[in-house]
Amino acid sequence: MPGIVPLIPLHGIASRHDLPLPFGFVLIGAATALAISFVVLLLAWRSPRFVAEPGVRVPRIQAVVDRHGVRTVARLLVLALFAWVGLAVTIGPDRLTNPVFGFVFVWLWVGLVPLSLIMGPVWRVVNPLRTLHLGLCRLARTDPDHGLVRLPARLGVWPAALSLFGFAWLELVQPDRTTLNVIRVWVLAWLVIMIIGAVLGGRRWIGSADPFEVYATTVARLSPWRRSADGSLRFVNPLAGLNASELPVGSVGVLAVLLGSTAFDSFANLSWWIQTVQSSDTSPVLWETGGLLTMVGIVLITFTAASAWLARFPGRGGRRILPSEAVRAMSGSLVPIVVGYAIAHYATLLIVEGQRVVVNLSDPLGRGWNVLGTADLAVSTAIFSHPTGVALLQLGAIVGGHLLGIVAAHEKAVSLLDPRSALAGQWPMLVVMVGYTCAGLVLLFSP
Repeated sequence: MPGIVPLIPLHGIASRHDLPLPFGFVLIGAATALAISFVVLLLAWRSPRFVAEPGVRVPRIQAVVDRHGVRTVARLLVLALFAWVGLAVTIGPDRLTNPVFGFVFVWLWVGLVPLSLIMGPVWRVVNPLRTLHLGLCRLARTDPDHGLVRLPARLGVWPAALSLFGFAWLELVQPDRTTLNVIRVWVLAWLVIMIIGAVLGGRRWIGSADPFEVYATTVARLSPWRRSADGSLRFVNPLAGLNASELPVGSVGVLAVLLGSTAFDSFANLSWWIQTVQSSDTSPVLWETGGLLTMVGIVLITFTAASAWLARFPGRGGRRILPSEAVRAMSGSLVPIVVGYAIAHYATLLIVEGQRVVVNLSDPLGRGWNVLGTADLAVSTAIFSHPTGVALLQLGAIVGGHLLGIVAAHEKAVSLLDPRSALAGQWPMLVVMVGYTCAGLVLLFSP
C-alpha cells in the first residue's frame, strides 16, 4: 500500500555527531547556563511573583468549551475513534500496518503532550473511559461520583504512577510489544481495571489511576489555560498557572516515572549497555527491567531528597514545613523538564509516524479499504534531511525545559521559605537539576 514502510524504533533521532558544536562545548555550556541562571534567580527576587497573577478572562472561548453540546460531540468523536481502533485490536492483522501500534505508542502516548500544552486539560473531558463509565452509570441510574467504596485521600495518583510504569515497561522492555496478542492483553487489562475501579470507587478512580489522563493532566499544568476559583476560564502565564497549581499526592512518583523512563529510552540504546546485555547469561528482560527501575529510582530519590532539604529551614512566618509538603510543592518544577525531554526524544517520532497512523487508520483490518480517504497519502520524512536542526531542537528542548524548571522551583521555594533561608534551601535542587541536564545531554547525544 502506498506510504507504508516498517515502523522506526520508538524514540527520536539524531546523535551528538549531528550538532554543529563539539559535544563537550554543548554539555559545558548547558550546565553553565543552568548554574548561572539559578544563581541569578536566587538573587533576583525573594517573594513570590507568579502565584497571584490573575490572567485574562476569555468569556467567548469559555462559552464555547463549556457548552454541553460541544462537550458531548467531542466525547462521542473520541469514543468513536477508540472504537475504530478497537476494531483493529480485535480482528485486525498482526502486522505493523495495523494502526493500533502507532495509535498507542505515537498518537496517544506522545501526542498527548502537545495536545495538553495547547488545549489544557482537555483529555479529562474527552477521556473515553469517563464516557463509558458515565454511560454505564446512567443505565444503572447511579451517581458517577460515588462508587461502592470511598477512595482514601492519601491514595492520590500513586495508582497512575504504577500504571505509567507498566506502560513504560511495555514500551521499552516487553520484547513482543509490537505483536497484536501482547497489545490485546494490555488493552483489555487497562479497560477492565479502569472501568471496574470506577464502578467500585467512582470516577475519581480514573483521575487517580488512568496513566493517560494523569499524564495529560500533569502536562496541562504548563498550559496557558487555567480555571480560577470562581470557575472562569483564564489565559495566564504558564509559570503562574504551574506554581498556583496544587499537585495531587503521588505526583512526584508520576513525574519520576515519566522522566526516568524517557532517560532509560536513551540509555538502552548506548552501545555499552547493548553489549553488556547481549554478553550476559541473564535474561535481557531482567536487565532492562532493572535498568528502568534504576532510572526511575534515581529521579525519585534525588528529587525527593533535594525537595525535603527545604524542610530543614523555617517557612514564611516561622511556619514549620513538613518534608512531604515540600516534596509535593516542588513536584511541579519537574513538569517543564518532563515536557522538554518528551519533545527532545519523541518530536520526530510524532511528526513522521503520526502521519503513518493517519494512513493506516483507513484500513484497520488490512483488507485494502480506504474508509477515511487517507490510505493513499504519502508519509513525508523530510525532517530526517535536517539532522543538525533536529539536534538543535533537542538541545533547546532539554535546556529550555530545565531553565523553566529552575524558575518554577525558585518561585515555589520562595513562597515556602523565609526570605533569609531561600538561598540555602535551594542549593541541593540546583545540583540535582544541573545533574539532570548533563545526564540528559549525555544520553541523548552519546552513540
